Amino acid sequence: MEIKSVTNIATEFLRKQIITGEMAAGQRINETDLAARLKISRPPIREALRILENEHLVVNCPRKGTNVTNISIEDLKNTYQAREMLECYSIDILKGKNIRMLPNVIASVEAASRLSVPSQDNGEEIFNYLKAFVDFHIKLIESTGNNWVIHCYNSISSHLARYQFVYLYIPTSGRRSIEEHKQILEFIKNGEYTKAQKFMKEHINYTFDFLKNKILNSGLKGQLSN
Repeated sequence: MEIKSVTNIATEFLRKQIITGEMAAGQRINETDLAARLKISRPPIREALRILENEHLVVNCPRKGTNVTNISIEDLKNTYQAREMLECYSIDILKGKNIRMLPNVIASVEAASRLSVPSQDNGEEIFNYLKAFVDFHIKLIESTGNNWVIHCYNSISSHLARYQFVYLYIPTSGRRSIEEHKQILEFIKNGEYTKAQKFMKEHINYTFDFLKNKILNSGLKGQLSN
């Protein structure tokens, strides 16, 4: 239990560092330095890196070590295609089960609505803000009751969060997302699943287009700049 706890601490620390860009795309991860920084042994670090490799946050190259995965237009496209497929299909599942009331999803929107807009120069505040908004999508997926769909979404959610973190640096993005989340819930409540699905696609494509333009206009190679 103690080893697992230390591994969880290391995993959460690294995941947050990568999502917020504290560890840049392509950066080499030095296990010895990291273990010294966290004051733990190297085995939990190695286990944490294996977990994060499954989340596509790091990549291990034999004899070369472990690096933070890169970010690119192609990666953004692939990630958002998977996101759209899973989130829109979740609405199909809800339709098939005639599920209209989603109390856990509603609660996540209400919780996000109560948050103050974070300072744009405070990555910690934006990270906590991000978790509240991402919770809407996670709870929506979980409401399907399909463990395989949930598993697939969880496998991309951490990598997806790297892009969502950058999007939330727009001062108005949070409030826009809240209103769009409420609209999706309203469509589902009324049994208008096709409209909910169409709106979900527009919601996802809007953030995709923003992020694609950010990468193109900034001329970045392999990483996003906050």
